[in-house]
Amino acid sequence: MKKRINPFWLTIVALISFVVNGAQLCVAFELPEKIPGDYPDKWYGIYCPDVPRKEMVGVRYGEAFPNQEIINSWGYKAKPIEEIKDLLPEIFYEICSHPELWGNVRVNETPYIPLEKWQGEHQKVRKELTEKNKGTARLNEKRHLVDWVAGFPFPGSEEGIEIAWNFVNARNYGEELLAKVYYAVVDRRGQTRYSVIEQTYLWWKGRLHGEHVPCYEPNPNNYEFYSALGFYSPYDLKGLVMTTHRYDSADKQDDMWMYIPSLRRVRRMSAAQRWDRLAGGMDLTYDMVTGFQGKPTNYEWKYLGRKELLCSRQGKDSIQEIKGKPMGACNQMYQRVNTVMLEYVPKITATISKAVMYLDPEIYACYYVEFFDKRGRPYVFIFYSWVVQASGYQSPIGFVVLDVQRTHASLVNTYDEYQDLDAEAIGINPSFFQMNSLRKRYGGR
Repeated sequence: MKKRINPFWLTIVALISFVVNGAQLCVAFELPEKIPGDYPDKWYGIYCPDVPRKEMVGVRYGEAFPNQEIINSWGYKAKPIEEIKDLLPEIFYEICSHPELWGNVRVNETPYIPLEKWQGEHQKVRKELTEKNKGTARLNEKRHLVDWVAGFPFPGSEEGIEIAWNFVNARNYGEELLAKVYYAVVDRRGQTRYSVIEQTYLWWKGRLHGEHVPCYEPNPNNYEFYSALGFYSPYDLKGLVMTTHRYDSADKQDDMWMYIPSLRRVRRMSAAQRWDRLAGGMDLTYDMVTGFQGKPTNYEWKYLGRKELLCSRQGKDSIQEIKGKPMGACNQMYQRVNTVMLEYVPKITATISKAVMYLDPEIYACYYVEFFDKRGRPYVFIFYSWVVQASGYQSPIGFVVLDVQRTHASLVNTYDEYQDLDAEAIGINPSFFQMNSLRKRYGGR
């Protein structure tokens, strides 16, 4: 006689299977059903042919604030963009004012949500450690950070170099990260080239979560972080890997290597190449990523004051391309933020004369950055769309890099990511960043 199975246990098994087998925990990710999409009231879509739609899951734990109320809109099919001229960086305002060149943009304002209302433990832990270690960090004679443990080293500072160290150590996206990203490189004629990559990080010091706190030990080489960029497509770039080992030292420059599949060779890169553009025709350089990814001691820093701007601090989990135009993130959520303006000027070989970042005054996320060429003219402009996760992290669903001199863009779209403990669980550890391991992962010949 067969025993009858209790439906309760069937439900439990189904739920366990749902979680274990990689359920799409993101409930708010906007994925157009028609690709390319001609659908009501939307002028944007997702057009990358190289990523299966089932792999596009957005932020892993969903938006913390998926139903934000739009209280005002400007731009495409909304109020005149001129009304918010003073609430946008000048370069961004000019871009939004010329949809014939860049594409239609709508700026949707939603209420600012204070940090104490963010979910998860991440913000709480960082705040507690910032208070606990306040006053211990200092700068040595070379302006390098020493005696820092965890949290923000100089909370509330108005000294340029100290703000820079707060920014570098913000890590709003986590201390281990694997982000699955596709790049869309678009020229003024709307011709688009796609690349599918993974961006990975591991920070060795100032850690907040997991077993290895506040430092990943042993660390005999005094590393600050590891990073790697690996290409899955297009075919001519498949298997290309770039990796960086940064040292916690003002005197020792980064170790950088590139594996070139066509040559089947690893080439050591010079620190002088940090302002070379990335492979695939991108408008980004190594030190541009995240607004600034260089060594603070290689730059001069200046605090420029505060400015209230509309920033995508609590954006929506949505990838947005405009077919045939360079603009992306064209229908995002924005909030009013009294940003910190921070200027940096290179002391190393660079293609720019200076850059100005607009930062969050509490968590030091970068919302905008303006780059100026050697003659002081606007050159490249980047704006970031951040999504607040239910876990408390702030993730860049996308950022848009615009070469305003060439009317050329690189759209950086995150379609899946693993952070901290989730990243550790899939193998993001120091051995992951060894070149032999990276070559195998990305199909290097």
